[in-house]
Parts: sequence; C-alpha cells; structure tokens
Amino acid sequence: MTDSTAAHARMRVLDKTRVLVFALKAGGTAKTSSCTSLAAILAQRGYKVLVIDLDPQCNTSSILGYSAFRDGQLGITQVMKEKAQLKDIVVPARYQVDDIDPENPDDAYQLIENLFIVPGDIEDPEIDDAEQILVSSKGADAYWLRDGLASMDGEWDVVLIDCPATYGRSTVTAFVALDKSVDGEVLPPVLCTFKEAGALVRLEKKLQEVRDLRKYQIKGIEPRMKRVLACSAPTASFGLAEHRKTLKELQDAYGDILLPLVHWSGVMPTIYRDDCPVPILAPNSVPSQDYKKVATALGFTQRT
Repeated sequence: MTDSTAAHARMRVLDKTRVLVFALKAGGTAKTSSCTSLAAILAQRGYKVLVIDLDPQCNTSSILGYSAFRDGQLGITQVMKEKAQLKDIVVPARYQVDDIDPENPDDAYQLIENLFIVPGDIEDPEIDDAEQILVSSKGADAYWLRDGLASMDGEWDVVLIDCPATYGRSTVTAFVALDKSVDGEVLPPVLCTFKEAGALVRLEKKLQEVRDLRKYQIKGIEPRMKRVLACSAPTASFGLAEHRKTLKELQDAYGDILLPLVHWSGVMPTIYRDDCPVPILAPNSVPSQDYKKVATALGFTQRT
C-alpha cells in the first residue's frame, strides 16, 4: 500500500462491515474452533464472510482448506511486508472431500459458499517472525489491517479475525480495526476447564490501554469486549467439579454478557485432523447446534 493509498484509506470509515475479533492471552481457549465454526454458520445463513488468520500456527487456514499453499500463492506475511494488498490474497474457503492428486490438488476440495479467507502459510519461513515484520516495516504499521479492511468496506457482511494467544503487534492491529464507525467487538472464547476470569480481566486491561493511547484516541479507535463465549461447558456426562466451579465463576462475573454456552463434545478435536469446520464436519453435533445459538444471539439470523 502506497503512502497516498494508506492516507486515503485512513480517511474512510469501515461502516458497512461488522468485525469480530477472537482474542485472549491464553492458549487453547477455542479461539480457532469458535472463529471457524461461526464463520461457517454465518456463511450458511447467507452472509458474505471473510476470515483473517493472524495466528502463526495457521490452524484457521488449515481448517478452511489451506494446510498447503499452491505454487505462487501469497499469504498474510506478504501483506505485512507490503508485497501485496489484503484484498489481493483473499481466497475462497474450502474443505477436503477427496484424496489429493498432486497434478490437480484443488480438485480434492469443496468450496464453502459465501466464505472467504486471508490465509497464513505454515511453511512460510517468516510466519513466526510476523511480530518483527510489523515492528520493522515502514508501511505495515498498526493500521495496515484497518486500512486493508477499509479498502474493502461493503464487500463483506462480517469479518472474523483469529488472533494469536498474545497481545503483540499482530493482535493490536486487529484491535485497532475497531474504531467508533465499526459495528464490532473483541469476542474472547474461554474454556470451562480452569479458572479463566484472570485472562478476561487482563484482556479488558489491554483494551483500555489501547483506548487510552493518544494516537488511537484521535482516530476514534475504541476496541471493547462486549460479550464472552464460554466453550467446553460441562454436560451431564462430562465435567468435573472444577469445570462446574469455573462455569459458575464465569456466570457470576460475566452473566450479563455471557453468550449461549458451547458444550463439550469429542468431535471438536477432529476438526484439526480433518481440516474442516465442525458445522460441516458434524452438523448435528452438540457444538454445531450450540454455535448456531451463539450466532443467533449475536444477531446473525437466517437470511431469506
């Protein structure tokens, strides 16, 4: 993005696209499974959805069909280094339905209607250095993601951003995309397997730090946690006293903003083996039905 293009993008607002940022400084809290599950459900309900994979583990990219890149395909690090624009690396999301033929690898995949992704390439030698790229690059500063989304405003009904389990530069760029003009929020998924309240408190503190920075205040940047998503909630057949205690703590602390619970099911770990979001892999499973309730609670009803 040139200086003039970037300056023009920053004058625009992202007011036609809703943005959900999945972030929490804790590993294994269902950020990726929640992001991909909701993305698939919203696409099935008729919304045009874009997913952005900021996590260097690239699990979201794998689940949505890009565990391997074809020759010449660009990933998100190229945008960070200003070798490509965000809109230029968007690809259709998909899932594998057949064995891969090396001569025609794309034939092994079924496209997911209405769902697209900005993927990360797990084989990219620079994928683990994304934080350093953003620190050292002259142009890919804290606004690169905000600018890229502004240049596509209106092309997507909703953008879902999967962040790494840190509050480094990558995650902050997602927070910066949430200014006053944006219908959006930071949506933290938390597990009911151990006490998560501390991680949520730290997230709220980080968001306040971003809002308090003068350079962001003058641009109206206001990332906020409006709701909490509790995952792996105990069921009648699953859950120890610790799980139930944690859920009770979450309900006591965040009951007024707690979304419908996503209950535990053994199907969830298989999405990483099968590279397929759970609403497509197991549409009748408990998590799939629960995520549908979450989507409705977020205001994403079925489109006619």
